[in-house]
Amino acid sequence: MLNIYNIIKNTLNNINIITLIMVCIFSIPILVGLIRPLTNDRIHRSLGSLLSNLILLVSIILSVFLTGLILSSDTILTKLYEIIPALQSAVESQSYWVNIILIIILFLIIDGILHLLTIPVYKYAFRPMSNRMASSVNSMNGFSRRIIGGLWRLPKSILLVLLFSILLNFYTGFTSSSPITEYANNSAPYQLVQENVIQPLLNSTTVKNIQVILNNSFKTAENEFDDASGKYLVKYFNGVTLSEAVQSNSAIDATAIKIVSSETDDRKKAYLIYKWISGHITYDNEKARIIATNSSGVSSGAIAAYNARTGICFDYSCLYVAMCRAVDLKVRFLTGLGYTGSEWGDHAWNQVYDSKEDNWINVDTTFGSAGVNYFDKATFFVDHRNGIVQGEW
Repeated sequence: MLNIYNIIKNTLNNINIITLIMVCIFSIPILVGLIRPLTNDRIHRSLGSLLSNLILLVSIILSVFLTGLILSSDTILTKLYEIIPALQSAVESQSYWVNIILIIILFLIIDGILHLLTIPVYKYAFRPMSNRMASSVNSMNGFSRRIIGGLWRLPKSILLVLLFSILLNFYTGFTSSSPITEYANNSAPYQLVQENVIQPLLNSTTVKNIQVILNNSFKTAENEFDDASGKYLVKYFNGVTLSEAVQSNSAIDATAIKIVSSETDDRKKAYLIYKWISGHITYDNEKARIIATNSSGVSSGAIAAYNARTGICFDYSCLYVAMCRAVDLKVRFLTGLGYTGSEWGDHAWNQVYDSKEDNWINVDTTFGSAGVNYFDKATFFVDHRNGIVQGEW
């Protein structure tokens, strides 16, 4: 008995809860269809239910997609900020809840519109179709009707799995670490749906090919920064401290000076350097994968990025610091979480000081290299959060 108990216990411990839920969601409607043969009334109700589920699925997809579109558009948000000034601080400080609220509002609007538009479809297409199908099914024997009943429920099973996967995708996207997220990452069925259906449908961001670091490197940096002594105690990659990583050389200094040329305005100088780094440094996905498991032996920092013309977020941000210092710009190095469209992970970016406006400008040369403007972006805090200033020069 003890061996049986241990076997059952080990089996339960090895079961992925997300996979189990998805199997149940997919199987239950089909089993119900096999047990309960189709009747005229069930066909009518099933078609109505199928149409409602389709509307629900489309409404969720459109609401999530449009939310991402709105929150990634500087033009739209700037106009909204002018109409609702309090919205800007809400987006910057509580982007998670802003996403949820906006999705709910858009969902209710879209769902209502689609229900109104599909009333004629149900009345003039689905209802006559169900009558013809019911007539055909009633002429079959009991076994055939059960098989048809199970297959009849297949579209509903697929729709329910997609709905569950979309909601789970949204949850895991804004929850950087939780048991549910871990189960989702290790669930083969969910990852299959995620990669082949959800990401193509929902992830409109152009930075989704940029990887974030998932080994808590920057959380370690936050904990080991000695604010009292002003020393950066943490060693990031290959034994390089932050102060060493942002060191420049004559080639970097000369390039930075050439980039800004005769420009004297801080904001314009900072933007010119941002554009150069975003356009000349290529993101190194292979290096990101290596560092996520073992950072030893990997060359990092401003000089490494400049010489190789490749790097990860740490290298981009260090090079930005080095170039800004070369042209007398005050600059910061920050670490926190970045969202690539599919996951949150450790990320690094910068802030540069505009003396004319007396404020710090958010700058992300890494995400900027994907072709989106991340220099003083109105929606910067939609995909950046928990920023910690690790150094200022």
